[in-house]
Amino acid sequence: MPRLLIASNRLPVTVRASGGEVEVVRSTGGLATGMRGPHERLGDVWIGWPGDLSGLGAAARGEVERRLEALRLAPVTLSPDEVARYYEGYSNGVLWPLFHYAISRLPAEVRDFDAYEAVNARFADAIAARWRPGDLVWVHDYQLMLVPQMLRERIPGARIGFFLHIPFPSSEIFRILPQRERVLEGL
Repeated sequence: MPRLLIASNRLPVTVRASGGEVEVVRSTGGLATGMRGPHERLGDVWIGWPGDLSGLGAAARGEVERRLEALRLAPVTLSPDEVARYYEGYSNGVLWPLFHYAISRLPAEVRDFDAYEAVNARFADAIAARWRPGDLVWVHDYQLMLVPQMLRERIPGARIGFFLHIPFPSSEIFRILPQRERVLEGL
């Protein structure tokens, strides 16, 4: 039976570890709440970053992975450096201000696109590894704007949707972005 594969920067859970105990708690608000119904009803898979697991030992990580799998959540683990560069550096440091017309908040030199591209490729690989014929892939937001094209290269016949949760800027603003053509091709 075809499934819905949801891809977003974060999984709809928060992982907490303290005193050797691991807790996986559903997140509230935004995308997590809005997509909870389809995710639970359709038996689909949600692909995203589970949060920083670098402080967990092997046993605790295994426990987190088992709990996520039981919830049909597929983690894309990221190192602290990847989060700093892909998420904080390029996604939130460049794309978010640009798309919200906050030009004064843009850095003087745009960096970290290489990390953004590499993490988007990891998400595309994670989606492709779980895709089955007939599945619908629904990619969410500005952190994953290169994933649709990367996924099309990996699975030419895939049905892919993309939803941008922030406003897309005018062409006059968007042309400021050095990687604008690559981003548009990605979409």
